[in-house]
Amino acid sequence: MRFILYASILFMALPIVFYRPFFGLCLYYVVSILQPKILCWRGDFQDALIVGIPLVVGTIAFGAQRRNLVAERDSQTGTLKRLITRIDRSPILAPHWILAIFAALVVYIAITRQLVDYPPITSSYQFKSLCKIFLVTALLTGLVTDYPRLKTLFIVVGFSAAFWAIKGGVKVLLIGPHQVYGKTYDNNLFALMSVMSLPLVFYTAQLIRNTRWRPVILACTALICIGIIGSRSRAGFAAFGVVVLMMAWGSRYRFRALVTTSLVVAAVSIMVGPEIVDRVESIMGYREDKSASSRFFTWTIARTLVEQNPIIGVGFGNFEEAKDAVFGGKKAAHNIYLSNMSELGLMGHPIWLTLIFGSMASLWRFMRKARRLPPDMAWPYYVARALMLSLMAFCVHGAFHNEEYLELMFTVLGLTVALHVVTRRELKTHNLFAEAEQTEAEATPAKAAAPAVKRPIASPPKPAHVGVRFDPPVTLGALARSMHTGR
Repeated sequence: MRFILYASILFMALPIVFYRPFFGLCLYYVVSILQPKILCWRGDFQDALIVGIPLVVGTIAFGAQRRNLVAERDSQTGTLKRLITRIDRSPILAPHWILAIFAALVVYIAITRQLVDYPPITSSYQFKSLCKIFLVTALLTGLVTDYPRLKTLFIVVGFSAAFWAIKGGVKVLLIGPHQVYGKTYDNNLFALMSVMSLPLVFYTAQLIRNTRWRPVILACTALICIGIIGSRSRAGFAAFGVVVLMMAWGSRYRFRALVTTSLVVAAVSIMVGPEIVDRVESIMGYREDKSASSRFFTWTIARTLVEQNPIIGVGFGNFEEAKDAVFGGKKAAHNIYLSNMSELGLMGHPIWLTLIFGSMASLWRFMRKARRLPPDMAWPYYVARALMLSLMAFCVHGAFHNEEYLELMFTVLGLTVALHVVTRRELKTHNLFAEAEQTEAEATPAKAAAPAVKRPIASPPKPAHVGVRFDPPVTLGALARSMHTGR
């Protein structure tokens, strides 16, 4: 019954997905990241494909319409006369160096898959998934045309990734300490998704105008922390510690935030059970832990594979096949850097590194510039900080786990491109509004100082004119204020 209801809602929404591609993009990330099909016990249901096809077709057919503010100026003096709103069709993707690097990575993988010793069929599913992620990420950069859309998608992605952590935190509070797995039985993957979503959800409180929602968002943030600690993932603990420390360090009240965060983490750790303390202590005593020792062994194997195939590697998605052929046994490398280097070689691995760490550096520079934006444009800083911390969580967690092609990570990269593009557009609009208001302020005293001119008393209106409304002329300041509030 639950699956029938979910499938019915999904199919009824397909016409809207086709005619309104941005709605389809939000729905796609809900079904792809949150995966409601798990709640219906139908993990084999291809809901992402069902939504993705009309999304792509509708985007190509209709594109994305963007409202542009055009300034009409005096031809001689260059002063602003009026502002005109024009609806233009936006391109389906935004040109940006991050997309170019992503495309180069996909092309490199497509070529080297045919050159390695292992047949392409062994990694065909992973390669199709990567191409799907690239396509949707490219469409994201074109469909997010303004700040309201950026904020909407930012919230959708954040809470879709955090849903299972919030659900797990509620279960810990209701039934007591237990291990939380999320939508799969991989606690490391669950911890990675949860830690990456933590800054996205936390900084959502800075984007919501209605302050009544902020306690709810902060409560969800606390539940995510409980879910992360309840996962008992040591890689998750490391990423969680770094992200929480950076969130507290970036607060206006830094010392208070650090103290409060330490107390909350300590209280949550006690709440979820003594097993958490044992897991944390095992990080310090990693030499005596069998799991940690096995990871050191697989890291050694990964370095050996790099030495044997230094140029193009063993091929995309072939690490376990290569390990089984050379050393015996299929097991992941538990390190995204060594695994990616052994698969792509010294030619392809720098492309992947540039895509991730270059995006983080770009966000860091953007944050420094965003501090100088006007006071009413504080949102670019918070969005950039959330995206950078999410990527930081991915990099820290990836040192102990394999998810180098995680969809959420590439979604964060797409939101990074959209943030750069939308901020430039919104800043241009903001400057036009400021110029219009300044022009109106300069023109108002001149009108007031002009001498009064005696005008003859108008004659009574003729019957033909009765009922006709003569509106006063619209000023630039009034137009700017009305358009600014209408957004």
